[in-house]
Amino acid sequence: MSEPQNVEQLLFIAFGIVAAGGALYAVVTRSLLRSIIALGAFLTAVAGEFYLLAADFLAVVQIFVYVGGIVVLMLFALMLSASGVRHPLAAIDRPALGAALAYSLGAGVLWGSLTTELPAVGELPADAVDALGRALLGSQLWSFELIGVILLASVITALVIVRKERR
Repeated sequence: MSEPQNVEQLLFIAFGIVAAGGALYAVVTRSLLRSIIALGAFLTAVAGEFYLLAADFLAVVQIFVYVGGIVVLMLFALMLSASGVRHPLAAIDRPALGAALAYSLGAGVLWGSLTTELPAVGELPADAVDALGRALLGSQLWSFELIGVILLASVITALVIVRKERR
């Protein structure tokens, strides 16, 4: 193996370890702030893996939409809430069960990806990103608009709930 591929493999393994650790910590911790930060680490590591797999567009979308949007929205909602501790009724008090289910699903996805023949990096058409962008801003535009409306409604709902609690 040449040196660049070896470095890329080590980086891919490192991103995988960070992603697995972040996902596990997000499930296990009782602090919402730590859980959100661990989710951000997980999503950033996944973006790094996308980049190493030559999916630059997906890596950028992962950073902008998930890390820059969802994690920031969750931090904003946490700032509006009364405390940073999970409500006892909101979560199952069995983090090991949640971690076992999550890693079972991850093992299934890993098994599926190892047993499926994927195209090599150079086998994708040159206009694949162009076609994806046209689909996302064409036939799938309403999906993005709906997600934006749902996120806006959730922020407005959080503001209304906080305002009622302060009165």
